[in-house]
Amino acid sequence: MNFQVYRTHASSYQDSKYLANEKKVLEEINDVSYIQTLQQYEPGSKIILITNTHTDPHLIPERILKETVLMIHPNSGYDNLSDEFRRSAEFPIIIGNPIRANAVVEYTMGCMFKHFAPIPNHHHWQTERAYPRKLIRDQNILILGHGNIGKILASSLAPLCPKLSVFDPFVEAQHIPYSIHNEWSPALLKNISILICAASLNQTSRKILNKSNINELSSECLILNPARGELFEEEELIHFLQKNPKSFAYLDVFEQEPFAPGYGSQVSNLNKTSHIAGMYQRLNNDIISFEFLIIKDFIQRFQQNSLSEFKLDYAECILDGNDLDARKISPST
Repeated sequence: MNFQVYRTHASSYQDSKYLANEKKVLEEINDVSYIQTLQQYEPGSKIILITNTHTDPHLIPERILKETVLMIHPNSGYDNLSDEFRRSAEFPIIIGNPIRANAVVEYTMGCMFKHFAPIPNHHHWQTERAYPRKLIRDQNILILGHGNIGKILASSLAPLCPKLSVFDPFVEAQHIPYSIHNEWSPALLKNISILICAASLNQTSRKILNKSNINELSSECLILNPARGELFEEEELIHFLQKNPKSFAYLDVFEQEPFAPGYGSQVSNLNKTSHIAGMYQRLNNDIISFEFLIIKDFIQRFQQNSLSEFKLDYAECILDGNDLDARKISPST
């Protein structure tokens, strides 16, 4: 049986050389051909879709979706995949969260250490040996989300900070050295001095930080968002920063991207980057390697009629409609 891989869109950091390399590598898999237009589709072939955040799945022809057996979305965010589409998809949807997880964690930790412990450069010996920094040990940390990124962050920070907690409505309590909260309450934000966003954007997380609860945070809170801009009411965050000059925010994502020239420049305690937390030198190679592994394993299981095993093996990467019906919170509460 022939499988045709069709990439719907490329990202700005994926040029023609990337697509040529992707085609070359994926066609090393037996029975796989890589097509760049739907006009190249050969009737009778099974389709493997590769999408990104620019893909509107509702614009993919129905005849193609009927022949689709696998969809790979090698991005971390999937808010362009509607609830309706996720529920109706008759094929596994693989999300690429593991690809960028370490990079996003390192970006986040880098911001944190830069804020709390910037390294001075002493041109002359400082006899007083002063280093008036705060320790992460003494902070109250709340991480929003316990997926690939949240888990690494929590396990990395737990030895440094005894007052660490995680909010995630879809994760059961585990034997881990920090607390996990499933029910949302503004009280979770009370006196938090480091707030880290590691959540995907969905019904439970949209505008989770808003006018009704943002003032529960410590007036010296460090806010880190390398996840999704719409997790916050951005205007309220700006007001919070202006009202609390000892607070600080590192934002890599925004409600509107790209942000307008000069946006937020009047806020001295705000650091902005251009959605780069997940970027690194080997990213494009790692994306292709991820796709190669998934496709090769999927085809083998497909031909062996053992897709249930495939779904079990990649359970943490599979996106379906199950979480849509799980416990909900109201972001306005």
